[in-house]
Amino acid sequence: MEYGDFKCPWIDKDILWQRVEEIRTQYWLEGTVPVNTEAIVEIRLRLLPDPVHGLLSELDMDAYLKVDRSGIVVDYDCYMNTKFANRMRFSFAHELGHYFLHSDIYAQLDISSPQDWKEFTTNLPASEYANFEWQANEFAGRLLVPYDTLKSEVGKLYKMIQKDSDLRDYLHRDQDAVLSRIAPTLRKKFGVSEAVIETRVRRDGLWPPAG
Repeated sequence: MEYGDFKCPWIDKDILWQRVEEIRTQYWLEGTVPVNTEAIVEIRLRLLPDPVHGLLSELDMDAYLKVDRSGIVVDYDCYMNTKFANRMRFSFAHELGHYFLHSDIYAQLDISSPQDWKEFTTNLPASEYANFEWQANEFAGRLLVPYDTLKSEVGKLYKMIQKDSDLRDYLHRDQDAVLSRIAPTLRKKFGVSEAVIETRVRRDGLWPPAG
């Protein structure tokens, strides 16, 4: 595939979300959060993690799905250090997005090394690469942060906000500031970053809370 010929088919978000729900139901039978994406990768799908030194420090990549979809190459230091657990959870979820959404694209690729993959992603048409990555990110976020659970947790925090006169006033004046204030608490249940949880709350239409 020539870089300039790369096309990422559009996927409507409602179809993407429906696909995520089907996959979570099939591959994460526990139905709990945080979603253990490493277990989905290694046990449910039999995809082999392949830790590589310097993937992040030298190529600025956490992970990538092998073109034959047999495994996921991961940065060794991130994979082996528990302090990066949430980061790896999202990285695995992101690559699962590529695995389930982009099999036709991967079948056309000829990539055999981390350097090949970096060159590929760097030289793609910007709009096509943005769509390719957006789909995988949206898949990951929705997989890790199920809508119904998120709605319930936001509702609980909203009740707490209503009991705090200062936060209640801030909510009327600066909704973004209040979301940033509660994000550190909200994200813990799902094992994701504050950026991921804020994106999900907004994308799913749960902020500001109805009340």
